[in-house]
Amino acid sequence: MEEINFGSLIEEVLATFNRNRMGIKPRIFVTIPPGIPLIFWHDNGLERCLRAFLYDTLLMSNPEMPLQIAVHTRTRLKDLEEFVGVEPLCWIQVRIAGYGLRMRERMIEDRFKEQSYRCEEWVGVEDSEAQLAIFRPDDRNEMKMVFCMDSTSSMRKYDLLIPVPERSLLVDLASHHKRS
Repeated sequence: MEEINFGSLIEEVLATFNRNRMGIKPRIFVTIPPGIPLIFWHDNGLERCLRAFLYDTLLMSNPEMPLQIAVHTRTRLKDLEEFVGVEPLCWIQVRIAGYGLRMRERMIEDRFKEQSYRCEEWVGVEDSEAQLAIFRPDDRNEMKMVFCMDSTSSMRKYDLLIPVPERSLLVDLASHHKRS
């Protein structure tokens, strides 16, 4: 099992981004509430997807526009769960928002494909700037991840929703540090 600590993962991606991107870099504001749990995943596929999602979004952003990265837990997303066909214990939401974001559907789909996740479908409502994609690992019968893209005027929001199917995959970060 691979351990995913969202705070550490985001710090590592930001450090790599700051080393690799030349010139002006966007101001980045990160919000990770102290109660965000660690997740244990059976392999490093989820971590690879998160790193690619975060890094590519940062790389493709307008360097003169600030970005926000936030991680939250969501207990129930009933309509989404019914649509996608999953009933997780909770969801972890990783959001990147900003006025200078530029990723498009095909680019997102290709990047997830490189990490061995295939897109089952893109869904959008006519005349809406919101779209949703469902991704599943190529070779495993794992829970599906949901990617949401929403635009309002020039502000874009990218959400990666990760289902946590059972309590055994969650570890309270505070109790984990006490044991370490």
